[in-house]
Amino acid sequence: MKCLAGIVVLTALIGGISLTTSNADGTSVYIAGKGKYCKENAVKGYLDCFYANLDACQKRNKSADLKCVANPNSGT
Repeated sequence: MKCLAGIVVLTALIGGISLTTSNADGTSVYIAGKGKYCKENAVKGYLDCFYANLDACQKRNKSADLKCVANPNSGT
């Protein structure tokens, strides 16, 4: 079982998905991509971080309910 867990973690890292506990309440956030800015996903706790700047993120964000935020892993 440890081997399977290791494979899952390795696959996530290779695929550009990381796990961080950046929320103040200690909940986990899954981050896809390495851009400086992220678009919130319709699935709570997921961020799509493929944007170099806030303007690009906002242009691609078609939902008024979801917002663009700084990537918690980029130190922005």
